Amino acid sequence: MVTQAQYQDFKREAIAKQPIRKRILLSDLKFQTMDCVEYSGVMLGLNRQALKDIVRIIGFSVSGASSLETSVGETAALNILNSLKNVIGTVKKECTIVVTPDRVITRVTPTDSNGLISVETYFDTFERLANQHDLDIKATTFNAETGHVSINALAGKHEHQIGNLSDEVFRTGFSFSRNLEGIQFDPYQHRLVCTNGMVTRQFEESYRLRSMEQRTWEEFYKHLDRIEKSGFLPTKFNQAVTRSMSAPASLAELERATALLTTNSNIPEAELEIFFKGLKNTYNRFHSAGIDTVKLTLDQKRNCRTGVNHWSLINGITDFASHNYGYEKKNNADRHLQMQAGDLLAKAPDTHNLVLNQPF
Repeated sequence: MVTQAQYQDFKREAIAKQPIRKRILLSDLKFQTMDCVEYSGVMLGLNRQALKDIVRIIGFSVSGASSLETSVGETAALNILNSLKNVIGTVKKECTIVVTPDRVITRVTPTDSNGLISVETYFDTFERLANQHDLDIKATTFNAETGHVSINALAGKHEHQIGNLSDEVFRTGFSFSRNLEGIQFDPYQHRLVCTNGMVTRQFEESYRLRSMEQRTWEEFYKHLDRIEKSGFLPTKFNQAVTRSMSAPASLAELERATALLTTNSNIPEAELEIFFKGLKNTYNRFHSAGIDTVKLTLDQKRNCRTGVNHWSLINGITDFASHNYGYEKKNNADRHLQMQAGDLLAKAPDTHNLVLNQPF
């Protein structure tokens, strides 16, 4: 668990390193390179997400922007972007830029979009919830580039067990995050037998708070009161787990899971079997049957049963995300993996409705 001192250090860092938001005219940005612009005589870095934001505001296709540099060369691409930007500038198109303390623009949003709820308001809200619901903080994450903040917390001593399955006992709580669009509330499940955490954002108990209006805040707190009465347990969670336990993972789901680990860490492919028991045997049996899995389409892979249970697949992802096994991980990879695992659970397994025995 996160101690009070650790939480205070996390809070201070998140507040101190929050990106700066400034309203400007889009035409005030002068491209120097594809990843550098000048604004009021100051050179600022520009990441790819911010570049995509700019071309969306201009009305240029994102796919077109991403291929500009490779198709026409950097100089020509800059000329095209500057031309489009200056056209927008003639109608005084305003936008808000998000700039990190080390002077990199990470997001550009239209000024008519919802305002970002401040990080101070986010922490004030969380502390109010902590006092109301007897929260234990399990994990915290902060992305200095985007300003995104998240806290996973367990609420009181709320526990639930799925049927009479001794291994399927969970402590419940919620994940509370803040991003460019506002505040996000999602149920959080902590599996006691292996201390794996999962963020279940696809169930109806999730809530998005996108404005500072009094009515919106009142609805948010009413929603939390309703969720607490059910012990912070999503209504369909037990049903989803039971369904997941009864189905083998499809080849598409298995490949998605392994890709999540390899793209978010330096884990060697040879060691994926540690988290997905039956992985090697699955591919060996496909190849023994003369099936080249590389040549299968995505739809075909969705209809291929594997030797890995769907629930075991999800637990492999959350196990990797919830512990330090010595692999180097990308920043905030653990939270991303916990959310992806929750998404897999909420979705019906690919093989759930397969008719295994047919007369023809």
